[in-house]
Amino acid sequence: MRKLWVKAWMTLDGVFDADTMGHWWNSTNNPERMQYIMEQYEQGDVYLLGRTTYEMLWPGWSTQTTGDGPGPILNRMKKYVVSTTLETAPWKESIIIKENVVEEITRLKQQPGKDIIIDGSATLVQSLMGTDLIDEYRFLVQPFIMGRGRRFFPDGTPPTNLRLVESKALSSGTLALIYQPDKK
Repeated sequence: MRKLWVKAWMTLDGVFDADTMGHWWNSTNNPERMQYIMEQYEQGDVYLLGRTTYEMLWPGWSTQTTGDGPGPILNRMKKYVVSTTLETAPWKESIIIKENVVEEITRLKQQPGKDIIIDGSATLVQSLMGTDLIDEYRFLVQPFIMGRGRRFFPDGTPPTNLRLVESKALSSGTLALIYQPDKK
């Protein structure tokens, strides 16, 4: 069975929103971090997104089919966007999941292939917590305290025990952390 994991980039205080990224993401950009990101993307062949993240990412990444960066990898992946309101999904290889989300994701996990990556999509992630579908949480935590902005795990997130299975400090001060649900 395939693994389903969450990928999120955030500040030390958990802010992950695109509106604040200009303050905290670029300051730690370096080849080591990009290599780590690329290695993560190479592990998947399905990209699972919520509507907001999909609408934010597809206009830029869909046009980057060659060159360096994750664009070519993302464009090869099959994409699933979870939305009850989206009518069309114009990014190549995109399918909209409008209902029976847990059942559809369970079906995807049972198919052969590489990992399924949920990118950002905090609302989708929160809706899947407690379903036993999420196998890992992979965070790139930037050495920056934003102090404001949307947090990946806001108040009301279900309590979840996690077990750290891998950690790596990058030269920029960014921490690469991988957690798995601790099913005690």
